[in-house]
Amino acid sequence: MKLSYELLDRIAAEHGSTFYLLDSSRFRQNFEALSAAFRSYYPSTRVAYSYKTNYVPRFCQIIDQLGGFAEVVSSMELTLARQIGVPDEKIFFNGPYKELAYVKSLLEGGGIVNVDSWDELCAIRRMTDGIRGAPFKLGLRCNFDVQDGVLSRLGFDVHGAAFTDAISLIDANPSLALTGLQCHFATRSLACWENRTKGMIGVIDRLFRNRVASFEFVSLGGGMYGRMPPEMMAQFPVPIPEFDDYAVAAAKPFAEFLRGLGKNPSPVLMVEPGTALVADAMRFVCAVNSIKDVRGQSIVTLSGSLYNINPTPNRKNVPITVFSATEGEHLVERANFAGYTCIEGDYLYKGYTGRLSVGDYVVFEDVGSYSVVMKPPFILPNVAILEPDPDGVSYRIIKRRETYEDVFQSYAFA
Repeated sequence: MKLSYELLDRIAAEHGSTFYLLDSSRFRQNFEALSAAFRSYYPSTRVAYSYKTNYVPRFCQIIDQLGGFAEVVSSMELTLARQIGVPDEKIFFNGPYKELAYVKSLLEGGGIVNVDSWDELCAIRRMTDGIRGAPFKLGLRCNFDVQDGVLSRLGFDVHGAAFTDAISLIDANPSLALTGLQCHFATRSLACWENRTKGMIGVIDRLFRNRVASFEFVSLGGGMYGRMPPEMMAQFPVPIPEFDDYAVAAAKPFAEFLRGLGKNPSPVLMVEPGTALVADAMRFVCAVNSIKDVRGQSIVTLSGSLYNINPTPNRKNVPITVFSATEGEHLVERANFAGYTCIEGDYLYKGYTGRLSVGDYVVFEDVGSYSVVMKPPFILPNVAILEPDPDGVSYRIIKRRETYEDVFQSYAFA
């Protein structure tokens, strides 16, 4: 993506001084690289994009165009997938809370619902009992210890009675079909991927050894680091895995296990990445609003906020670039870049040294993960999303800047 002060200033004049820049080429490259890594060990791998990570329709449409699937966790995301033309059979409905009317609709359309609990399964059974037609496709979300120090709250305890009871209930009901298994753990380490793969293989070996060949899929979920520049990698205590590292930890042993069983055909191996595909496919741009010194600390206030780039406690300093019309009036040392809100902890970047002027633009890299979807209408509505053309001269509008009316139109005024 070719950027210049002139392009950023032109965008700011039309859409405000704070906005996102979308990079569809990088997003496509990430999808193709991750898919190729896993398919080199298990050719029947498919990617289901995690809508919750960044549901900008442009990204979701690209996934569909590239042959990927939609992984949704709400009726809103399911509606989006359908709106952009994703067929029901390419939608996986996960999550601990699902509105039953949407569950029924997706099942009737040939989609797959991964059941999170016994109570959810019983509700689905009551809802589908006696309905004629092909059996509705269900998966079971598996919960087991992956040695990451986290007690996951999601899915069935695979060693509990509810799990085996769920299998029996589905098998005994002609309206339902168990077509696969799914798990997801948030920890992004290679050890977690090794352990989740071992865990799923263990479940299959113990309970599904003679029927795994009939499964449509086995999903290992998401939770992978994306590609990132060296200066960001250096902020992590351990080396950042590459896509091939994850494939070696997951796809390779899964393929070896199925070969050992002699099972053919084999189920699709599904992975559900979000951050790995979208993190470096968006940039965030905001302007320098003021530069001041507070008791020996340089504070640069920007027109954007931490809430625009993912307000999580473990946020790292992402790479930044300053675009200026001049050389910069001020030389700041170890300056902290603060957001427009009144929250004391609203810092987007800490420890910047260089020349700055009011009106400069600061471009933050690697902000595509959970930024747009987690931005609340706190103090200001959300900002525009633009996609510059490769020439760095023109751009297209992906999302307009939100307004007062967008925030307050659903309220009743006395």
